[in-house]
Amino acid sequence: MSERVVDASRTIVLCDALVSATFTHDVEWRSDGDDSYRWDNEKGAVSIGSRDKDTQPPYELEIFNPNGVLVEELSSTLLDDDVPAPWNEAVAELYRAARRSALRADDVIEALIGALPRPENAPLSRALLGDDTG
Repeated sequence: MSERVVDASRTIVLCDALVSATFTHDVEWRSDGDDSYRWDNEKGAVSIGSRDKDTQPPYELEIFNPNGVLVEELSSTLLDDDVPAPWNEAVAELYRAARRSALRADDVIEALIGALPRPENAPLSRALLGDDTG
């Protein structure tokens, strides 16, 4: 098992880097159908999706070489004694970022905010200003 954890540690690094790049819009994902999302690059590709196709865990991550050959896969899982695998959170976070990117959630949210009427000189929402007093 220790060899698998070492392999997973590099995959976790990739997941974390992809999440960061997705949030800065340096990486854009596309829907691959059935609650699966894919990022293609000349050096390879990454696919992530919900195993049950329901937007919920368990998630499956697949990494492909430039020829489209599967070179690594990782699924969220429970280890002995029902302990979550150390990579579960990284895979889940990547799934959420990839889905948000592929569905263009930020664009939709911005468009909806822009579609709302806002009187001139209207104060910003207290929530946006960090004031939740009321």
